Amino acid sequence: MGLTRNSAAEPVARVLVVDDDEKNRTLLRDVLAAEGYAVTEAPGGRTALDIIAASPPDVVLLDIMMPEIDGFEVCRRIKNNPATEPISVILVTALTDRSDRLMGIEAGANDFLVKPVDTRDVVLRVRNAARMKSLYDRVRENYSRLQEAERLRDDLTNLIVHDMKNPLFRVSGYLELLRDEVREKLNAEQMSYIEEAMRSCRELVNMVKSLLDVSSLEQGKVSVNRQECSGACMLKEALAAIEPFVRDKSLKVRAPDSDFSLHCDPDMTQRVLTNILINAARYSPAGGVITIAVENAGKEVRISVADQGPGIPKEYHSRIFQKFGRVEQRRTGDKSYPTGLGLAFCKLAVEAHGGRIGVESEPGRGSVFWFTLPAGG
Repeated sequence: MGLTRNSAAEPVARVLVVDDDEKNRTLLRDVLAAEGYAVTEAPGGRTALDIIAASPPDVVLLDIMMPEIDGFEVCRRIKNNPATEPISVILVTALTDRSDRLMGIEAGANDFLVKPVDTRDVVLRVRNAARMKSLYDRVRENYSRLQEAERLRDDLTNLIVHDMKNPLFRVSGYLELLRDEVREKLNAEQMSYIEEAMRSCRELVNMVKSLLDVSSLEQGKVSVNRQECSGACMLKEALAAIEPFVRDKSLKVRAPDSDFSLHCDPDMTQRVLTNILINAARYSPAGGVITIAVENAGKEVRISVADQGPGIPKEYHSRIFQKFGRVEQRRTGDKSYPTGLGLAFCKLAVEAHGGRIGVESEPGRGSVFWFTLPAGG
């Protein structure tokens, strides 16, 4: 009974049989053709390489002992070429020495057949090799589609953001003018509405800036303007940005008293510090404590921000630095921890300096976000 390989819905796998012995080629061709494969023959290594370059098959049945170019070298050339590396290569050999098999593995062979070949063994091994090549092709196709979908998403997002930028700046400007014009005519509650509208508008403006900056960093369009900077001054400005959270939630902030020097881009670093502190303040409980620590470690400075928030499961630690990432929360009433673009910007900005960034956290025990930057003079 035959070992039927192809269903009507599957594409026909293409097999190249390479052997300088015509009888061997004919035997393998007839066996594989009877199983529904599209079989091509080559009498030697040079001809095989020409055929593969013109029309790459899915599987190559490759004899080792051939004149001009032996099977080891043909296999090596197939596997060293990115365009043909995915082809499944089955070496067919009368050699039984262990060193010969090791040479085949070193050349990149996917499988082996030992002469005299058993036709049932041939069919099974070719079937498995063709299946692996088919799976590889599907993965590669899906990956290409994913890349294209991500490119279209990013293009659409950038288009929308560019269109939003100018109207948002105008709204923000008009709100400031309105506040200054009516300040003396409104009571405290009415003024708080305008202040809240301005704060929300600033958040949208910062979101737009973050997305544009993330895209620019991803594309390598941003230059890092390194200079000597006072860490304490940057920290002071970042703390001012979280003052509304500190006031509204009665938070306590512990920060170092002494200054520290960084060799960095001041604008990028300021935003990294501010983003991480805002994250800590936003997810801290009322009355919580935020602790900022600075460690000098030779040529770099390690800055960490610890909070008493809900914590993040370990499996999500890498995802939180991804663009548009969301982390599900299991132990709080919140459905998710929206990381937005702030942490994606932080990762790209820190890495642009040659630094590192990470998080130490587990549910119910808060989080410590840390990053390193080059130390100043």
